[in-house]
Amino acid sequence: MLVRSATDNPAQRTQRRAHRFPSETMRLPHKTRCIAWSVVTSPVNPRFGATCGLHLNQSSGWCGATVETRKVLARRARCERRSQGCAFRTWGMSAAPHASGTGPATTALDATPETLASSTLINPNPNVAFPVGEEVVDRVRVRHILLATEQMADLVLQQLSADAASMDALARTLSLDESSRANGGDLGWHARGSLDAELEFYCFNSAPRVVFKLQTQRGFHIVRVEDAEYKLVPTATKSRYIRSGELVPQLYARENPNSRTRRRLYNVQTFGCQMNLADSERMAGELERCGYRHTPDPYEADLILLNTCSIRDHAEQKVYSFLGPFVRMKEKSNPGLKLIVAGCVAQQEGVKMLRRIPALDLVMGPQYANRLADLLEDVENGNQVVATEPIHIMEDISKPRRQSQVCAWVNISYGCNERCTYCVVPYTRGLEQSRSVESIVNEVVQLKNEGYREVTLLGQNIDAYGRDMRPRVTFAQLLRHVSATGIDRIRAITAHPRYWSPRVIQATAELPNIMPYFHIPFQAGDDEVLKAMGRGYTAKRYRRIIEMIREYLPDAAITADAIVGFPGETEEQFQRTLELMEALQLDNVNTAAYSPRPFTPAASWENQVPEAVKMERLHRINELNMRIVDARSQRYLGRIEEVLVEEVNPKSPELGVCGRTRTNKKVFFEAPGGIQRWRGRMANVRITQARAYSLTGELVATCPQGY
Repeated sequence: MLVRSATDNPAQRTQRRAHRFPSETMRLPHKTRCIAWSVVTSPVNPRFGATCGLHLNQSSGWCGATVETRKVLARRARCERRSQGCAFRTWGMSAAPHASGTGPATTALDATPETLASSTLINPNPNVAFPVGEEVVDRVRVRHILLATEQMADLVLQQLSADAASMDALARTLSLDESSRANGGDLGWHARGSLDAELEFYCFNSAPRVVFKLQTQRGFHIVRVEDAEYKLVPTATKSRYIRSGELVPQLYARENPNSRTRRRLYNVQTFGCQMNLADSERMAGELERCGYRHTPDPYEADLILLNTCSIRDHAEQKVYSFLGPFVRMKEKSNPGLKLIVAGCVAQQEGVKMLRRIPALDLVMGPQYANRLADLLEDVENGNQVVATEPIHIMEDISKPRRQSQVCAWVNISYGCNERCTYCVVPYTRGLEQSRSVESIVNEVVQLKNEGYREVTLLGQNIDAYGRDMRPRVTFAQLLRHVSATGIDRIRAITAHPRYWSPRVIQATAELPNIMPYFHIPFQAGDDEVLKAMGRGYTAKRYRRIIEMIREYLPDAAITADAIVGFPGETEEQFQRTLELMEALQLDNVNTAAYSPRPFTPAASWENQVPEAVKMERLHRINELNMRIVDARSQRYLGRIEEVLVEEVNPKSPELGVCGRTRTNKKVFFEAPGGIQRWRGRMANVRITQARAYSLTGELVATCPQGY
């Protein structure tokens, strides 16, 4: 894995040695410095990764690439924290010291476009497992501030780093460029050739959501690439056989959805978690932008999309069972039916799914949810398409088709960087990629203006939000930004105990529109099992988190997840999980028996727990959970709860309505006028019955903030 010039030089022996023995730190020749680096992860198995560095020798002009494993990367990071700085460590384009440690530091901005055009200039974002550069980027969306002096530029960087002000506000106040000042720094989308040459080069070679400083003849620029649209390169494309004279149906024009008299119908079936529900809404919005119309009946649809889940084997098998009748229908009576499999099973199986079910038209991973229209163009031209390669997830152009008129999902990040030994999610959803604060806030503001009362912030690991951004933004800071929009209710899932911060509890306690509801999985109550799972915390640490929450928010609802029958789990270790549940008295624990998943280390371990033992333990933990949940529900009896009305009570459709309390407990009650009058309104409800998973009450009054 070497990049060489035409002339050989002695450093190549060192390079080859580093390639053969990647655990060793490579020594580079004198005056050789790193001009760029990126983290590359195997798309097949993200557990295997390396750091690729591009090095330039100022004396000989020799250029070479180095490869280091994650272990060496961690060692190098510890050294860099003790040094003066490293390329792209702070802002994405900071000083890059000589490898020898002597001589003046040289910034990456000193390099010319001619020197760096063929290389990956910037990729400090570990989520991007593919090259950044002009050859893969179609266009970029840029936010920009133009300043007169470097001192002002450095001051703005400090403000952004401390989250003291947003780039939008700083641009409107300080930018010398009229267009960026008028739009809060947002220059919009730009293809190559539409920006100043100097600015364009760095924008097309920068990872999204990384702030950098650039000097040109106009002054000093503070720039952040808000988003990037990457070229779509499907994993596999196979042309279908088309009979002579047969016309291939074309996709409806996105600009004019009504260009044809008959609008085709689509149906979306969703399996799995809240992330899949949010993805389905986005894909439904893409289909409607393409001229399709929704139908609840899959048997009358022209296009059926299955958004799949592979967290457990049972969920995966449900997908194949559901597909069966529609595959037979396509083969026998409806050859024009489009069958699409999206989500985690699609990402996991890839081309193998096409081999197993040849009738499928499109197999796509969750990272392509908002590029569905682009992939459909290839399908409509008569091809079978597989799209599972890693790709940057750009902001949605289309509007999601929301399932609720009151509550909405808002993604704050995609993917997961954790490597729990039982979990397939990092392999199916990729590495973490945080959305910008401005994009999230703008979506929440739009939802509020459309009449939505509640948003749920979604992420596989919300506490890790902002780790891939420069400057860093924490989840607690994001909560305060979203709270400032004034939307009535804010929830967030899912948290990770390893990254839990007291600042999140503090923000929840201080801000009235952040709901006192936390979902923090513990997975097991035994430290040895937790270590084998790769969770990164102990049972004692988890107990302390729950104690902190109840210290600040005594009535907060706390839910969790737990796995029983993990490989090697003994009866004694399982008992510690039950003891943890007894001690903490959580509001609910979602339980599951361990299910071996592809690509995960635990699936190949020999100490698997027998299926009968797993089922017996699952039964016992569910019994304990039901008892605790029912006891926790009794505290609501006689209380007056603030309820946001969301939907009709199916058992009493005329007057019965259903909503949720601030702690996410479902409440049924009757209200004059029924759901037509009360949907989206706040109501004070006195609780008269308390069950394990729901409450019944009677209407007392409309809340003052209701409408």
